[in-house]
Amino acid sequence: MLVHFPIALGTVAVGASVASAADVAEPVDMIANFANSGGLIMAMLAMLAGLLELRTIGNQSEAMRVATWHMMIMATVWVCFLVALMLSISTGLDHSTAQIAAAACAVAGFLLMGAGGWYGGRLVYEFGIAVKDQTYRP
Repeated sequence: MLVHFPIALGTVAVGASVASAADVAEPVDMIANFANSGGLIMAMLAMLAGLLELRTIGNQSEAMRVATWHMMIMATVWVCFLVALMLSISTGLDHSTAQIAAAACAVAGFLLMGAGGWYGGRLVYEFGIAVKDQTYRP
């Protein structure tokens, strides 16, 4: 249930970051920053829930391999969105350069989120992680 919030907020953050980099309107900077901040916070909660669920997966299973890839990709996504936020609020860079770099980081995070989501979908729909009452063992 927690994963829907970072996905939605990340999507809004990407759209607003790209609009901000295109210099569409001033309020989109604030929308991008709020959506990105909320997405990062909710993603931390989702990651915590995922770590708790990780204990139920057999160490040598195919599901653990998929879970490891999912975690690595989603951690990279989180860093991409964090860098995007830091760039968008930074004062040491030229504003337009910072906005373009922030949008690029947000887009990279968004694309990686699709790959990480595919692995997460495999965990749920293929292996039944977080769905079945029993622990997955091959």
